[in-house]
Amino acid sequence: MNRVLQLAAYQIRLLLSERMWLVLAWALYSLQLAIYGSLVSRLVTSVQDYFFYYAVGLMVMIVFDSASDLGRHLVEHGHEGELPYYLSLPISRRGFLAANLLYGGTNTVLRVFPPLVGALLFFNKLTAVGLVAALVALLFLGFGISGLMISLSFIAFKSIDLYNSALIGLAALLVRFSTVFYPLVFVDSQYKGAPYATPLTYGADLTRWVLGFDPNLLLNPVLAVAVVTAVAIGTMSMSALVMDKIIEGVKLA
Repeated sequence: MNRVLQLAAYQIRLLLSERMWLVLAWALYSLQLAIYGSLVSRLVTSVQDYFFYYAVGLMVMIVFDSASDLGRHLVEHGHEGELPYYLSLPISRRGFLAANLLYGGTNTVLRVFPPLVGALLFFNKLTAVGLVAALVALLFLGFGISGLMISLSFIAFKSIDLYNSALIGLAALLVRFSTVFYPLVFVDSQYKGAPYATPLTYGADLTRWVLGFDPNLLLNPVLAVAVVTAVAIGTMSMSALVMDKIIEGVKLA
């Protein structure tokens, strides 16, 4: 456990040394919410308090981008020749995975916490319980997406172009067919089943539910908790298998 924490701490220190990227991510969220979010909220009148709905959706997108960064982080290790060094350390493959998940979780919290606090203050919805619950929901969603991205990363060790194509295609499907930016009740009938197939729907609706958004526009919170938890456990288990059986021995670029 000490070796896992030491490796995670080392990677987190590298993350903190690039703090300007965090500041830019927070600034981008603020600008997008202030400009695009305010304009769209004036156009969408069918959803009460759509401005707040959109603000939470942007936070979910931050979580998705942060989780995607974890996959890219692992791929960069491979293509820069660092992965063999990490795999040679006196730490198990699952310990290496745990260290990366700790790094990814820290990255997610650092990216989403200031925008979350700022948005809740702006919309006058800040409570200690709501803040903690929303952060836990977003963190579990982040772990689920991180596990999926790590599982996909083995593709990049054979073809970075194929990996990028798969990542872009997956991102488009997961985001566009989710309820990140529009409630499930307003989805066109021919696409009604699609939002149920993406974990972002459950993570976004769960986050909105704990923050007090109108439950009539959201999925059942019990279902959302179950799916988010199941996705996190399932994808992390799958990524552990990738670490044990696939990454070991792969010829890296």
